[in-house]
Amino acid sequence: MKDARGLDVTTDDATAVAAADDFAARLLRLDQGVEAILDAAKRWPDTPIVQLYAATFWLYGQTDGALETAAVHLRACDALAMNTRERALHRALALWHGNDNLRAVEAMEAITTEWPSDLLTAKIAEFLYYVLGQQYMGPRFRAHMRRLEGAHAEDPDFLAMTAFASELCSDYAAAEAVAERALAIEPRNPWAQHALSHVLIRQGRVAEGLARLESFLPLLATCGRPIHCHDAWHLALLHLEQLDVAAAMRVFRTHIWGITPDFVVEQLDAIALLWRIEMAAGPMDAQWPSIAEHIATRAIETFMPFMNSHYVYALARAGRADVVEAALAGVRARSAADDEEAKRVWAPVGRAVIEGAAAFGAGDRARAAALLDPVMPMMTSIGGSDAQDDLFRQTYLRSLQAAGRHVEAAAYFDAITAAKSRTPLDRALAN
Repeated sequence: MKDARGLDVTTDDATAVAAADDFAARLLRLDQGVEAILDAAKRWPDTPIVQLYAATFWLYGQTDGALETAAVHLRACDALAMNTRERALHRALALWHGNDNLRAVEAMEAITTEWPSDLLTAKIAEFLYYVLGQQYMGPRFRAHMRRLEGAHAEDPDFLAMTAFASELCSDYAAAEAVAERALAIEPRNPWAQHALSHVLIRQGRVAEGLARLESFLPLLATCGRPIHCHDAWHLALLHLEQLDVAAAMRVFRTHIWGITPDFVVEQLDAIALLWRIEMAAGPMDAQWPSIAEHIATRAIETFMPFMNSHYVYALARAGRADVVEAALAGVRARSAADDEEAKRVWAPVGRAVIEGAAAFGAGDRARAAALLDPVMPMMTSIGGSDAQDDLFRQTYLRSLQAAGRHVEAAAYFDAITAAKSRTPLDRALAN
């Protein structure tokens, strides 16, 4: 049979194909209901595409428990007859499961080269660009999207991805135009809204950004929880650009923290916002204990340095020095491993960024600056997007200032704010 995009799938059950199509559509749109694939996997244990999509659901979870469950679905496929594309997707997901992220994304790019209509695999690759560092991988992401233009030129989900790839390459005019085109085709498109929010933040268009992102909030509440949280986080950042901490914290309490506090996305966005507020406006001591309760066990897991840096900062601010040390021990062990990901990012960059975040959270700003000094040029390879990586740029700036390295700090501030209109936040960070 064929799925909704005309791709061959190994089953004769139209209902199973419909379940797979539903998952693909919801994941592409970042919509609610993607978890329905888990019931589908129970109902059709012998349908490869359903099992592969269930594995995909769990791989997005980025926890040890989620990985274990993803492995169950991947193993279920081992005994099943699969077509060539399904086997290729199985291999790509297995590489992702094994934390071989670069080879996983290479495998997904090969799939979309052979089957350009497979937009879901391109969407999964987009997430792996995030794991590998979206700004670092931006040109590769954009080249991937350009290869698929002929198959998806008017697809609003494809256009949203293309807009974000353009933004990551600092082509803000193209990103904005394509995001607006996607929204004109389908207004309920949170990923196009996300790309647009990046443009507005990166260019310092604060008043315009606040108006647009506030208008998106009612729709976001109907979308999947991760994008609801994350797009709201961008709104909070715009409030912070105006040093309106009260407004940023209203967004924090209403849309970001406390709805699904065990979700990785919610944890990272909550930590990142509070961290930025602390650098701009002072301590947020009362907020850290509740976050620490939900991340203490996660901090010893090592999926990508971007995550661990957030966890150790939050735990340090919560006074959980014992958990920070356990987490750092795990990071050192991960960095000493002999696999490709350890060699690519953990050893040369990730360990120093994480140790720097821990030092910054503990108040040792001079040590944070010394740790970050050699790795800042490679910092975008630890994971996250350009907007998310601004957190580390601000942290390095504050570390230089606290260490008394004022000439270096002033030069660095000029470098990181050169492409935007300066805001009240920028002026606060300059001092």
